[in-house]
Amino acid sequence: MQIRIKVLKEELSKSGLNGYIITHTKNIYYFTGFLDISDAKLFLILPLDGEPTLFTNPLSYSAACEKATGCTVKLVKSSEKIWKEISNQVHLLKLTRVGFDDMDISLYLKLIKILRNVDFQPKTELVWKLRRVKSDEEIGFIKRAAEFADAGMKAGSEAVRAGAYEYEIAAEAEYEMRTRGSEGTAFETIVASGPRSAHPHGVCSDRMIRQGDLVILDIGGVYKGYKSDLTRTFVAGKPSSKQEEIFNLVLQAQNQAFQQIKADIKASDLDDIARKAIEEKGYGDEFLHGLGHGVGLNIHEPPTLSKSSKDIIEEGNVITLEPGIYIQGFGGVRIEDTVLALRGNGQKLTKTPYTLMI
Repeated sequence: MQIRIKVLKEELSKSGLNGYIITHTKNIYYFTGFLDISDAKLFLILPLDGEPTLFTNPLSYSAACEKATGCTVKLVKSSEKIWKEISNQVHLLKLTRVGFDDMDISLYLKLIKILRNVDFQPKTELVWKLRRVKSDEEIGFIKRAAEFADAGMKAGSEAVRAGAYEYEIAAEAEYEMRTRGSEGTAFETIVASGPRSAHPHGVCSDRMIRQGDLVILDIGGVYKGYKSDLTRTFVAGKPSSKQEEIFNLVLQAQNQAFQQIKADIKASDLDDIARKAIEEKGYGDEFLHGLGHGVGLNIHEPPTLSKSSKDIIEEGNVITLEPGIYIQGFGGVRIEDTVLALRGNGQKLTKTPYTLMI
């Protein structure tokens, strides 16, 4: 954690800042080792010179004292007065140019009103510059989360059958991940069947699966706060020729993009490789989203893999590859893996086989 704080201070210096305020719980965990619930009211003030201070309310104080390292933990008894403590600390440290990661607008307006001589600047990119390249330890955590997802996918796929409900499949997948040690689900589990499989974000419903339905199952495990992302598509019964065609095309598009992963390739180029494979077969308009995204403490983080992305893939990025085809009234197919980008290739961290028919 100390090294991360040191590097962030170097970035502050390069940006002409003499302070930084972190409010995002995942960023606070990244720099202190203290992971709280996602909506916890925490504030880490980092001066360019000196030790950071972590302000917490009574609900988080004891856990922060136990887990947080490299900072002083300070209790604020009333959450409504935290902004006053922050302004006092900024004034005490004589901070004049302060960056921040993800500040609530109401807090921002209060601070600029009381600290008129302080220049507050949104500088989320300073944190993402560090977080987007994963350390060996972080990669190990994500690999474990990927193992949970693979186990959950096996259990979920075995529950796919005509007469089953989408929520039953989600329950089987989530239960298996939990019993293996997953800290929860990386996001709201997606089970989308039949015509609903044409909805990329078709969250789990009470729909009963029918014979011949396409079923998209999208899940993720969590370990030490780090997430994985895995999607497979199945058919309840024997697939039709069109279902097989779409499935094989999506799998081909993903494989072609995977074969080109390497450090320094443009994220937009990877998207283009997969997109062209699908466009050439006449389904370009049915590929409704980008090829993928970064994965780590957040399920969606830099880099972004899309045709408009300006990101460059770096060694140590953990990304998803998830091409899809979604045909309204018919159904959809998405195939997704969590992938580690290396210097000259990629490594799939999720390892579930690609099987359309159960």
